[in-house]
Amino acid sequence: MKIIYWLLISVCLFAFGGCRDQGPVERSWGRMKGLVDIVGNMNDDSYSTGRSQEPRLNALGEPVHMTDFEGEFVWAEYAATWCKACTQQTPATKRAEAKLEDEVVFVTIMTGKSNQYNDHATQDTARQWASSYQLPPERVLAAELWFKTVPEHRFYSPQGHTLFVHVGYLNQEQIRQVIEYYRTGWEKWSETGETAEWMAQW
Repeated sequence: MKIIYWLLISVCLFAFGGCRDQGPVERSWGRMKGLVDIVGNMNDDSYSTGRSQEPRLNALGEPVHMTDFEGEFVWAEYAATWCKACTQQTPATKRAEAKLEDEVVFVTIMTGKSNQYNDHATQDTARQWASSYQLPPERVLAAELWFKTVPEHRFYSPQGHTLFVHVGYLNQEQIRQVIEYYRTGWEKWSETGETAEWMAQW
């Protein structure tokens, strides 16, 4: 009876977890509403629907749209001033950026000033965060996303495909591994049409 029980559990985990390769760090698409059909889908180049969104102001007060980075790999990190994990995440990401800045554009998106209802980030929020961590102010953006769980990471292809999404802290080495892993798979697909195991099969 116990054997049957564990077999049933295994089947359920397989069915709900999917069989796509998780890569060096587990992707969070299965737990994020609206991303199940986007992450790893080479037919979706929407920057996680970012193409249809209004531009966001950066720390300098300039409007920035995700398509401004088209043609580049983009690592987008969501953070908030009230998030203790983000105060550790931002320095770790900055160390990764120092080694990869010639290959990947790093963008920080501030989501909220506090965890209070509707207390969205503003240009001043972005400016203060950029100043505190000595980040390029032109790539620290303010968004009306006070409700988002942070830190969150997204990795985009030069064409806008969402290659990777993860919620939670990642260290410098994990970020490097993720970028290398998904960039290699995407570049091979772009050049030869060969799909990687982590890509969605529709």
